[in-house]
Amino acid sequence: MSLCFLILKDIYEFIRLIIRTLFFLLVLVFSACTPSHQKEVDKLNDKAYSFHYRNIDSTKIFAQKALALSSNYDAGQAEALNNLAFVSLVRMDYKQAYLLLDHAISASDNQIELLVAYIQQMRLCQRQSQNKNFYDCQERALNCLHRIDESSTDLSDRERLRMVYARSEFNIVSSTYYYYTGQNHLFIKALERIDANECEVDTAQYLKYLYNIGEGGAITHGSSEQIAETEFNYLIRCFYIATVFRSPYWIANSLEAISEHMQDPRIYKFLIRNNQAAIELVNTDNMPYRLLAGNLAQRSLELFIRYGDIYQIAGAYRTLGRNYWAIGDYRSALICLNHALRDKRIFQAPDLVASIREQLSLAYSAVNDKQASDYNRNIYLDLQEQTRQDRLMEARASELDKNATQLNAMILAVVLMIIFFIALLFVFDWMRRKSDRGNSADKLLQPLWQWKKETDSYINNLSDKYDEIQEETRITQIHILKSKQKNLEQRAKVQLVISIIPFIDRIINEIHRLQEGKDNAEIRKLRYQYISELTNQINQDNTVLTRWIQLRQGQLSLHIESFPVEAVFEVVRKGNMAFLLRGITFNVEKTDAIVKADRTLTLFMVNTMADNARRYVQRGGTVTISACEGIDYVEISVSDTGRGMTPDQVEHIFDHKAILGDEQAAPNVEKRHSHGFGLLNCKGIIEKYKKTSSLFRVCSISAKSELGKGSRFSFRLPKGISHLSMLLFPVFIFLFLHTGMISAANNFHSKGKQAVLSSKSVSHDSPHRLRTLLSHKASQYADSVYFSNIYGHYRKALAFADSTRYYLNAVYKQLVPHGKVLMKPMGGELVPPEILWFRDNLDINYIVILDMRNESAIACLALHDWPRYTYNNTVYTQLFREVSADQSLDDYVQTMQKSENSKTVAIVLLVLLLLSIFPAYYFLYYRHRVFYRFCVERIEDINQILLSNLPDREKLHEINQLWDERVKKGIQFHSFGFHSNDVINQLDQLVEQICTALRKSISVYHNHQLNIELAQDELSRAHYEDARLHVSNAVLDNCLSTLKHETMYYPSRIKQLIDGSDRNLEAISELAGYYKELYSLLSAQALRLTVGQIRLDPDLLNYLLEILQKKSGEKKIIPEVRDKGVSYVVIRIPLKKMNLTEVECHQLFTPLTKDLDFLLCKQIVREVGNLTDLRSCGIEAMPNPVTAGIIIEMVLPKKIWINLK
Repeated sequence: MSLCFLILKDIYEFIRLIIRTLFFLLVLVFSACTPSHQKEVDKLNDKAYSFHYRNIDSTKIFAQKALALSSNYDAGQAEALNNLAFVSLVRMDYKQAYLLLDHAISASDNQIELLVAYIQQMRLCQRQSQNKNFYDCQERALNCLHRIDESSTDLSDRERLRMVYARSEFNIVSSTYYYYTGQNHLFIKALERIDANECEVDTAQYLKYLYNIGEGGAITHGSSEQIAETEFNYLIRCFYIATVFRSPYWIANSLEAISEHMQDPRIYKFLIRNNQAAIELVNTDNMPYRLLAGNLAQRSLELFIRYGDIYQIAGAYRTLGRNYWAIGDYRSALICLNHALRDKRIFQAPDLVASIREQLSLAYSAVNDKQASDYNRNIYLDLQEQTRQDRLMEARASELDKNATQLNAMILAVVLMIIFFIALLFVFDWMRRKSDRGNSADKLLQPLWQWKKETDSYINNLSDKYDEIQEETRITQIHILKSKQKNLEQRAKVQLVISIIPFIDRIINEIHRLQEGKDNAEIRKLRYQYISELTNQINQDNTVLTRWIQLRQGQLSLHIESFPVEAVFEVVRKGNMAFLLRGITFNVEKTDAIVKADRTLTLFMVNTMADNARRYVQRGGTVTISACEGIDYVEISVSDTGRGMTPDQVEHIFDHKAILGDEQAAPNVEKRHSHGFGLLNCKGIIEKYKKTSSLFRVCSISAKSELGKGSRFSFRLPKGISHLSMLLFPVFIFLFLHTGMISAANNFHSKGKQAVLSSKSVSHDSPHRLRTLLSHKASQYADSVYFSNIYGHYRKALAFADSTRYYLNAVYKQLVPHGKVLMKPMGGELVPPEILWFRDNLDINYIVILDMRNESAIACLALHDWPRYTYNNTVYTQLFREVSADQSLDDYVQTMQKSENSKTVAIVLLVLLLLSIFPAYYFLYYRHRVFYRFCVERIEDINQILLSNLPDREKLHEINQLWDERVKKGIQFHSFGFHSNDVINQLDQLVEQICTALRKSISVYHNHQLNIELAQDELSRAHYEDARLHVSNAVLDNCLSTLKHETMYYPSRIKQLIDGSDRNLEAISELAGYYKELYSLLSAQALRLTVGQIRLDPDLLNYLLEILQKKSGEKKIIPEVRDKGVSYVVIRIPLKKMNLTEVECHQLFTPLTKDLDFLLCKQIVREVGNLTDLRSCGIEAMPNPVTAGIIIEMVLPKKIWINLK
């Protein structure tokens, strides 16, 4: 009965609101001005909000009514849109919800409604697992909260109540997100921030708070039974208040949550034993206690279906399926779970779908349908991958693998060189002579030549990059100049628009005079005539504006970039079906060519030529698209085996004339006659390229054809600059560094004794090797778990999983000798050991743990061991989320530090090896020979530094340190006792060549980098200015077009109503008033867009002189300049080829002009006067009294004219 009463009451309220809405619509129709409906909008929004969790259809109806009345009330409009977005969110129409929320954000600057909109966007991101977007919306919401808190004392009572909803909703949505992403500490903190006492004034939010606390996870202190009872009490309280509040949504949620609590037999018995009265309260159907959980889930499902929440319906089906699964009714569980996925909208919520898929995997496994179980579990795992917080950085891992490989290679090289050195001692004399022959100056200079070649290539690439940036800057500057000119036109149009407003005011004034009725018939007739003349003047100005807008349409804009032709060909290949349907073979050849052009226009040209070929090729023919490279161009061609063309047709193929079809064409080729607009456009694009820059001088388009043999159309574009060599240059340097390090290690190894040091290194590394061995064993057993599952040996898989755990625990004991946190097959701890290991940053292979837990879950699933499955799957899910978080940066830094330490140890070993070689060399050879070898080795080290990837300044610094004053003094000393003076002096000269080359490289590189940075800064500024002007022009275009289309009708309609009598006077007055209001609103909007656009720009002043020079028809104009007072100059420019009457001269700079360019001149002069605050600036035309033509006379500020010259 209570439900029927509630429904009847809602119908009664609905009918009352319909009657009230109709009344307001009638008022709007018969009223000239729209009144404010702020109080009614607030009342409707309050009603819409009150039905949020009671009747979603009522929420929609009240919100739509509020929206209809809120045209002059931004905050009310935003609130209505927020309510409608809530409806769309409930019905999982997320696309519509996003549109409504975006509209709400743009409709008002009310911080509270903006906060609500951002919170609802957070809810959408949480539902769709869009983690990055969630944090973006959360940051915006926090900014709104800060701004609201700063002015909290100014809030009205209604706004304070609205803030109770917004603040609690923000924390609840945040906690929900943290819960699903496994961030339990943040989840609990978010719920703790909610003021429960404050929420009690908003019953819906208080119910939401009780439900979120009782749902699970927020209470962590006490035993599992105590936690369950506390949560149960919250849910019972939620159920009771929701029943009193008549909220089916929260009744259903509390019933569903209680059902989930009662699925565990131990918990459900405890709850029934200790909460008998509360259980009887929810057990309205007197169900047996063992079936009560399913009954509650079924009741919640029915309530959700009645309410219409798609997301909650699927969740209720999932809960009902779990209950069926818990009592062993697996077929019913499958039916419920599949019903949960029946509505395709639910796939927008990956977290919910993942939980349903996991439950489906369990249910199918229970009925021994392994294929379906595996299918659903694989989808579940894919969704875990999709919805995790972050992803691993595979590139970093690969880089670390490379570093480890290099380090191992260096250690192996050291060991091998030590062994090899002992053998070299026996044949040293022979090796000495060979070494002398091999260490010639030319060989030592080879790395320098190699480095010079690579450096020259790199510098050339920098030069190419600089040239490309300069060219792009130049093109952008051209775009900016055009955009400035267009912006000037837009401002001139706005001035033209504003000039119409006084005419409208005069019309309204005349109408008021007519309405007063004080004039005689003759005066009234004159007033009607004057109104007609004013409408004619407005129509005339509107015609000028329309003609001006139409003149500027159809202009082509280019976006120049370097791109591979293959990218365009790949798109063209996808259109082969049109050729296959006509029986034509379509070939698109692969190419490596790169062009510099507009990608979209290039695709248009290729498609146009291909489509043209398709129309004129008969069945069985062939169309081929290819590209070939020239010296500085790429030629793209489309050839066919069609019927061909006559020489006359080829000559006019790119002209704007009809192309007649061949009367002798094959029967299956359509007879047509084409106007060739596509090919004409292709030619126009090529011409546009040529006018853009000298870079496009190679552009051309051509056609070759012969009757009966087919045709070939082609066009040429400039080559693009490939940066592949610049990208590969660091790789080549890295490879040379790696090779050089091994070579240097070989040289050092051939000179010393390192056996003791090597043995010490191995001894020190033994614990690490043991851990590596244990990890490797664990990985092998984890693989065995996988293969056992593949072959269906599930019990054996669990045995292998035990072995994997054993070895992983052994690794843990190696890292923490006295640790007691060991992995178990199944445990009841709050935080699994693996999670604790990961949080303690223990160096254990967590991928192996993830594989073992996942495969163990699969084996338990197949064996119907549900508790172990639940434990393994829970551990896998939690660990996966933690491992997949962005922890890789810290690990990467730590690993790189370890790698650097290892390299330092290796370098120390090599230095010690070198120091141990010196005594042997000293006793075996003369000290001159020792010094010679020392110098050669230093040069080899210098060469290694030269080929390293260090900056040139560091290379020069390290070389100077190696080849310091002591070495140079040694050269002076030893040059008197070894072979000849020139041998060692050559080494010094060689090092000096290297240093000189490095100094030159530093200087050149610095200059190039500085030039590139300056050019990039200039390009960035140009791009910003171009984008700013483009957006401004586009917005003004839309604004002016809207004004033109929305207001053109009214002057003509006013003129039609004027018949000299007063019978239409009231209609004319109403129409004129509405016209004034609409026109003022739109023109004011256009004027606001021009604010801040006007600047003293020399380009526009030059544009003024350029227009006048163009109109004069002469190559150069010589103005006559004279001073006018202290601040002005008068400039007189003769236009001899323009012959105008005095009236035409007077109209030249008005909307009555025949040439709209002169309005631009007037706009420039007007803006100069406004910006300099010199209001006497102006421009006018007058007939030339001496010679033919006219004289343009301008008054400009003197300082502007001096700077312009």
